[in-house]
Amino acid sequence: YQAKLKSKAENISKVFWRGSTNLFEENKKPDVSYTSLVLDIQGKIRKMCRHKKLRTCLPKQKPEISPRDLLKTDKNILLVGKPGIGKTALSHEMLRLWTERDKELDYMFYFDMREMTNILPTMSLEDLLFTAYSEPDKGKDEIFQDLERHSENVTLILDGVTNLSASVVQKLVDKDLLPDAKIIITCRPDDEEDLCLEDYLRVEVKGFSEETIRTYLSATLGEDHREVLSNVELLTLSHVPMYALMVAASCSSEDSLQPRTVTEIYINIVWFCLQNSNKTSIKNPNLFIRTKRNEILSLAEAAFNATQRKTVILEELSCEDSCILSFLKPLVVKVTCTKTAVKYSFLHYTMQEFFAALWLLKNPDKIREVFQQCFTEEKKHMKHLIPFMCQLLNEENPSLMSCLVPTEELKETSEWFFKEMIDTFYPKADDCELYVDPLFLCQCLYESQSSEACIYFLDKLDFYLDLSGENLDPYSCCAVAYVVTQSKKKKIRLNLQDVTVSEQGMRQFFGCLQNVQWYDLTCFVLCSLPIIKTYTENEIYSRSVL
Repeated sequence: YQAKLKSKAENISKVFWRGSTNLFEENKKPDVSYTSLVLDIQGKIRKMCRHKKLRTCLPKQKPEISPRDLLKTDKNILLVGKPGIGKTALSHEMLRLWTERDKELDYMFYFDMREMTNILPTMSLEDLLFTAYSEPDKGKDEIFQDLERHSENVTLILDGVTNLSASVVQKLVDKDLLPDAKIIITCRPDDEEDLCLEDYLRVEVKGFSEETIRTYLSATLGEDHREVLSNVELLTLSHVPMYALMVAASCSSEDSLQPRTVTEIYINIVWFCLQNSNKTSIKNPNLFIRTKRNEILSLAEAAFNATQRKTVILEELSCEDSCILSFLKPLVVKVTCTKTAVKYSFLHYTMQEFFAALWLLKNPDKIREVFQQCFTEEKKHMKHLIPFMCQLLNEENPSLMSCLVPTEELKETSEWFFKEMIDTFYPKADDCELYVDPLFLCQCLYESQSSEACIYFLDKLDFYLDLSGENLDPYSCCAVAYVVTQSKKKKIRLNLQDVTVSEQGMRQFFGCLQNVQWYDLTCFVLCSLPIIKTYTENEIYSRSVL
């Protein structure tokens, strides 16, 4: 049975890495495998106030940690990171390493939780491990007894956890089942506080370092990578591995535009996939998109409905058209013990969120409802659609949206959307039930590339932007710097007290400080982990002048 589990693990890993190259043209597919990620171990999780944002502490000087190290530790692990940052890639690398390891007898089970729509409230542990994952060819009872008696030999990876609503999963996490098993959970930061995993080792996945970005782009693009490295916005976005992959794929096409924002990367990929789905060269892109309008909007509706349900499986979707299939991958789902069905999901969950945002702009009467859903526990994940909508409403946007939604309708939505968004998500007091991080609005405004919306937001804040205690990645720094630079007539008071930021991110701040009148700060700058530099206010002022 162990050999069967290893064979399944190898297959899962191969399919994952092969899927990572699906965005590339057939003759330009790179050899993609696990690329080193910045991992920050932050010790055991402490219980926190439900409506307080988790503030990550300044990491102590420590040696680098690898997937192999995480696999060796006997501690339960929580891998936390934003969308596309590499949590699933890290999980698959641990899965691959397990298949190569020599141990007398152990078991590993991997579950993509967003694909697990068939976990019934009454599902038993045996059903989860054997029916939903891999059933032994023989000796089923004996193997299950061994799993229960020697649970210290069991590792379970629960990838993409949003909640613990399934009883059998909750019991595994609470150690009511397989008490000595090692549990590895991956989740987004928004879902972390709901899981209440106080005794887990928390590891923050921080994506690529600047050196890794250069290595990765050089390997996937060859000499063409220099053009990407000369683009500051692209270099900044590429610290997220999913964006680096999409940048590499779209830049391998001669027709791609140089993106500045995350959404523009996805727009490039949409066009790239449509181009590759057609056997002949598309001479008139706008006309082609208009002819496929119904199919694309049907896909967008399926994406929105799946996102509402917190699943990646697209229901009631006709996948006969090649242009639709270019965005999807097939999933074999068990319906019963003897029956399976082929369903479809997007190549990555963030692509699903992009299409869901597209559908919302076609149905603007639903937008206000989604805004309010963001403040509920069940639907707070819907906020990830909003940054995509901000850029898709940009009048300078490539013609994707105008081919799907009449320009007049988009303009009408744009007239109220940004004011409504800012008024709805305007930062409240920390103890307020509806607390939303101001950093989220900065990211939305950066995607919008709208000076008018930025000024409205800053005026709402009385031109005082408080980011104290934040842990800022390079993209967040880019977003804050953009918002600050839009205030030409009035300088900003910027609070960066106890902010943790990479040196790459700090360079973004240096370019906007001429718009800052007063700021309160002691910044912790991570130059190249684990080396740490601390800048005082005077030192930052001196460096910005230089």
